[in-house]
Amino acid sequence: MRVALGQLDMIWENKEASLKKSEGMVKEAAAGNSDIIVFPEMSLTGFSMSLDKIGEDASASWSVKAVKNLAVQNSIAIGFGWAALPEGGSKKGSNMFTIIDKNGNTTAEYKKIQPFTLGGESDVYEGGSSIVTVPFMGHTASLFICYDLRFPELFQIASGKADIIFVIANWPAVRSAHWTTLLRARAIETQSYIVGVNCYGFRDNTDYSGDSMAIDSIGNILGQISGREGVLICDIDDRAWSLRNKFNTRKDRKTDFYIKEYLKK
Repeated sequence: MRVALGQLDMIWENKEASLKKSEGMVKEAAAGNSDIIVFPEMSLTGFSMSLDKIGEDASASWSVKAVKNLAVQNSIAIGFGWAALPEGGSKKGSNMFTIIDKNGNTTAEYKKIQPFTLGGESDVYEGGSSIVTVPFMGHTASLFICYDLRFPELFQIASGKADIIFVIANWPAVRSAHWTTLLRARAIETQSYIVGVNCYGFRDNTDYSGDSMAIDSIGNILGQISGREGVLICDIDDRAWSLRNKFNTRKDRKTDFYIKEYLKK
């Protein structure tokens, strides 16, 4: 599978302008024979708490419709982030990560489990309650968003089925060392491919250095893009499963014991 990482410098809270910028990246990825291009968290708006400005009806999302058209036009799958308005009586929105296949069908939809409390995200967006794993291009993929990366338990659970994990983010440059270190740690811990896609630029008084990267299942960086907007293309093979067969640390995990210790008062 060939994966393109779209390190986008999106226009703050401007979906139309950001979509126009992303179109060139989609075309570049498709021209490079990529099977999928993945964009950062809240791809067309940036990490905004203004739900009244950027939130969309989950059943009639402008962003989802626009990305579906872009996927079909370029015959490439697209992973992207967006904000959904409250549903079912909730007062809070949802921070979403959706994958659209090359035929315009929704392949996966994930709701961020761990809102960033220190940044006020949990005041606006509620946390999801499901870890998503889906078959994709001969692999099994799982999806996470930004702050989720700091919670290794999520990744251990996901890697029980998945061999490739996508993480999209708006991760500030001031903590870029955390981003790169945690991505590699999650790859090594779970013996999975990790594809981390961050944004670039300066928005809402925050600097983003990018540092998007693809990492193999033993922690080697297959490719990285930093300090600029751009597209990185990397190939993903089936080595994660072969490594697990040869050097399977997962089989030594004592899940029942860990659960028991967590539940101790």
